[in-house]
Amino acid sequence: MKERLAAYDREIEYCSYCPKMCRFSCPVARITCSEASTPTGKMTILKLARDGAMDFSQEVAELMYQCSGCLVSRTYCEHRIEVIGAFEAARAIAVEKGLAAKRVLEFGQLWTRFGNPYGNNLSFKLKELSLGKNLEKKPALIFAGCTMTHYFPDTIKDLFLVLDLLGFEYEIFTEDHICCGYPLFATGHWKIFEEHKKWLAEKISGYQTIISACPTCVYFLKTFYQKPGLVDAEQIQHTTEFMEARLDRINLKAGVAKKIVYHDPCHLGRYLGVYDAPRKILDKVTRNGFTEFAENREQAGCCGGGGGLPLAHPGIARGVSKSKLDEFKELGGEILATACPMCERMFARTGKERGVLVQDLTSLLAKNLA
Repeated sequence: MKERLAAYDREIEYCSYCPKMCRFSCPVARITCSEASTPTGKMTILKLARDGAMDFSQEVAELMYQCSGCLVSRTYCEHRIEVIGAFEAARAIAVEKGLAAKRVLEFGQLWTRFGNPYGNNLSFKLKELSLGKNLEKKPALIFAGCTMTHYFPDTIKDLFLVLDLLGFEYEIFTEDHICCGYPLFATGHWKIFEEHKKWLAEKISGYQTIISACPTCVYFLKTFYQKPGLVDAEQIQHTTEFMEARLDRINLKAGVAKKIVYHDPCHLGRYLGVYDAPRKILDKVTRNGFTEFAENREQAGCCGGGGGLPLAHPGIARGVSKSKLDEFKELGGEILATACPMCERMFARTGKERGVLVQDLTSLLAKNLA
């Protein structure tokens, strides 16, 4: 256990002895109202388990999954500690020891069988979406990702529409395993992920640019594939970055009159540092501008969809999402705009009974082409 956690000694020590000033910021702790759920609470328990002062039990393992990986606690930390790395390592220990919840352990089997977290043939769906496209080798690769393909195929169509309008040449990744591997890594299935990483790295190498509408995919491909040299792409971009750089070439109309409230996705914002590009797109497609949540940019709240939280603790995940939707309603929002398929999924599912309309920026842009 100590070997697995050694890379996070600094984080564990700093958090365990900290005066806990970040506890108010944790979206999970806001829902559970438990000190153990706070970033420092979990880190202290992990330290005690690491040092042999308490057992690394099923109860401790379950607690390590009470984190969406949002990084918002880092915003308020004087030392800029990122707690999620230690928790992900602890989850890997939990899976290796068979201490993770049954639903988490079974998730690894599901992913291995289907090559994605959703249990169906997503490659076939992508190939259907790509009918009529020239699939010859191109310098740019569109990596749709599993969540976008499963829940929002129309957004992928909208992306193709914009790319075609720009005359941009691209290839679509339609292999059997279209997942970047983040769901495996976040839930502790590191052995399965290592095998998948080797396979995927070979498949997506040789492109100048990789583009994805999923910020989680972009972050993960940059960090675990491009940075260590497994993938030789010159750049890996989120669609908002790609489109914002070409706004002067896209003829748009300011067609959206409804009140839009924009939500910063955690992976697009705090992980990738992309804040301005989505806002510049919204400025172009709205008649009266858009509204921000009280907590935005680096302080932005979480949708509750990251870090495997909906799998491990679905009630907590829904609670986190609901708290954001409560503010959305208080602001008089009519469209909740975001730039992440998991954020869109969480808000759409939690807000279904309340009639909340959630839209991805790619689709908003495509629907406002002049």
